[in-house]
Amino acid sequence: MFQRLKPPEDILFDIARVEDLVRSRFEVGCDEIILVSQDQVFKPGFPMFETNIVFFKNEARYKIKIFSRISQVQNSDLPLKWLLPALEDNGELDCC
Repeated sequence: MFQRLKPPEDILFDIARVEDLVRSRFEVGCDEIILVSQDQVFKPGFPMFETNIVFFKNEARYKIKIFSRISQVQNSDLPLKWLLPALEDNGELDCC
């Protein structure tokens, strides 16, 4: 009747790996928060899964959406460092 909520597969290693990629790419300090999740998408025409990354740097909030499973995210999938200002989460809805 009751069960623990957890991802359908063991993705903790991949979450930590993507977190390390983000810390390295955007020079996010170890005292700053990075949240990584794999979410299922139900929108027609979109991939079945997306990886969402939210992180904080110098009290600003940033977000990245990658249209693939977390296990497939590579360093090359992350935006370039100089695009950081464009990733700032200002509360507006994004296109997708």
